[in-house]
Amino acid sequence: MELHSDSQEPGEIISVFPLPTSVFYPNTQLPLHIFEPRYRQMVSDALKGNRKIGMVLLKPGWEANYYESPAIVPVGCVGTIEQHVELPEGKYNISLRGLSRFKIVKEIGGKPYRQAEISLLKEINDQNLDDEIFKHHDLINTCNEFLSLLPEKNKLKDDLKMESFKKMSHLVDEIANQLDLQVEKKQDFLEQQDVTKRAEIIRSELKLKIGLINLSRVQMEKGIDINMN
Repeated sequence: MELHSDSQEPGEIISVFPLPTSVFYPNTQLPLHIFEPRYRQMVSDALKGNRKIGMVLLKPGWEANYYESPAIVPVGCVGTIEQHVELPEGKYNISLRGLSRFKIVKEIGGKPYRQAEISLLKEINDQNLDDEIFKHHDLINTCNEFLSLLPEKNKLKDDLKMESFKKMSHLVDEIANQLDLQVEKKQDFLEQQDVTKRAEIIRSELKLKIGLINLSRVQMEKGIDINMN
């Protein structure tokens, strides 16, 4: 996949926090419990500085040298620490707010935690959702259909209120963040800079879930025990 860099801060250096299953997106929230000494230091330094931390995914096989520097994927998301609570023994609970996709240019040594020089990645074909043409966009219709099938008190109904999103990129990233996708799919989605293509991916995933919900309802109405299969 071709990645288009549009960094407003060429050569910006950030702290990098690699995890095996957490894929982070711009404009979403990520709560983290920080307990390892190197990452406690990372958060402490970030709070004294620019408050930025870049989340990246560990490549398969990371278990063999987790406490050293296992291989990481080159594309992640940088966020800012919006909230933090310092706990006993220097541990932290923090909440990151996603800012931008990025690509690692090179890793930087000198700290007990990992750092990298990054290049921010631009959004391609983003759209304003308040434009009249998008009021009846296929993705919007599909999302509304999916939400209508959920129980009234389901948290997604509040998290995905259409009026709270101004950009297509914000909407599709939030949906991807909420859906229970495989980590590989989440990473592929993160690496896709074309918002139109991301919208197509999300619409397809929602259509699949709509089909499964409707199938489950039909089976329940017929008295079929879906847990037998």
